Amino acid sequence: MTEHPSQASQITKTQTTRDRPQAASRALENPEDDLAAVGSPRIHSLTQVLRSRFLNAPAAAAAFLLVAGLYCFAVGRDRYQATSEFVIKQPILPGTTPTVLGNMQSSSVLSSLEDGRYLQVYLKSKVVKEAVFPDQNLFLKSYASLSPDIWSGLTSKADPQYQLSFYRNQLNVIPQELSGSIILTTSAFNAADAYSLNTKLLEQAQRFVNDVNQSISADQQNFAEQQVSYAQNRLTEASTALEAFQDRYGQLNPRAEQSAAANFITGLESRLVDLKVEEASLRRQYRDPDAPEVSYVADQVSELERQIKEERQKAVGAGGRDLNKLANKSQRLESDVSFARESLASAMRAADNSRMESQRQLKFIVMLSKPQIPQGPDHSWRWKAFLSCIGVLIVIWGVFGFMLTALRRD
Repeated sequence: MTEHPSQASQITKTQTTRDRPQAASRALENPEDDLAAVGSPRIHSLTQVLRSRFLNAPAAAAAFLLVAGLYCFAVGRDRYQATSEFVIKQPILPGTTPTVLGNMQSSSVLSSLEDGRYLQVYLKSKVVKEAVFPDQNLFLKSYASLSPDIWSGLTSKADPQYQLSFYRNQLNVIPQELSGSIILTTSAFNAADAYSLNTKLLEQAQRFVNDVNQSISADQQNFAEQQVSYAQNRLTEASTALEAFQDRYGQLNPRAEQSAAANFITGLESRLVDLKVEEASLRRQYRDPDAPEVSYVADQVSELERQIKEERQKAVGAGGRDLNKLANKSQRLESDVSFARESLASAMRAADNSRMESQRQLKFIVMLSKPQIPQGPDHSWRWKAFLSCIGVLIVIWGVFGFMLTALRRD
């Protein structure tokens, strides 16, 4: 009786030692099965944890929606909105044809939209914030957070960057693509502050439109007037130089004198040719070269050649009046005067056109709807905030559901 258990234990050990090589060989043949067998409990445990938490998600979602609804419809402070609508127009010149009028209206819509996009950036800038709220304490007081709604509003320790971001969230500038109008909406925690902010922003928008157009028109007009002044000075200098030349040489017309001198010399040369022909004819008639008739004509030829040489020396010689240089200089001075006069006329026309163009491009704000003091709070933000919470919850629910489905498939 005592030996039987020991024999059984020896048999069991023998079988165990025999089965170990077989198990090892199976493990070497199918390592993926062993890894799956080892990893499956971990994945199973993770799935169980996610499933248990996911099953508790409806309670958490209900609590989240309850808290969101409580804040949006009970705890959250009232918001008041003031709205105004305006359009930026250009004056229409009288006598404009219908076709041109239609083109101007379409361009006016595009111009208003462009200015509206500029206003979107300008009205939300730090410069406008400081202009609307010169006293920062007043801004902090108007939008200070109050209990029990401690999440909205500003604290006294808010840094300037956060204050600017909060200010930008209190206004909205929306250009309308079809009509070209611009809708300005402002928000505040009371009706008076919303109306005051909208009114002050409209003043800033009017100032912005006027300053931009006036500065551009003033720059263009100053440039045109500078060109006119420059052309006047240039004309004065050219006229002074021409007058000094005329005072020095008298009321001289060098080109006319040059032409007259050339014609006179040409006449003398023509007369010289005739005399030389006559001289040659007389020399053939008289055998004596010193005959009185021949000598008389020869003297005339010599005198005429001397006179022609003298006239040429007077006209172009260094010791004479040098009509060529005088004519060139006179022509250059007259050209400078003529060019300066034309430049002045062109600059004056450009200045007049610039003045008319600046008046035509002058813009002004036409109010389509003036801001009014809100008669009651705006409740749209409550529904928007609550629906946003529902949207966030749906996204989170979908993500965790997708993860759980993926883990179940594995």
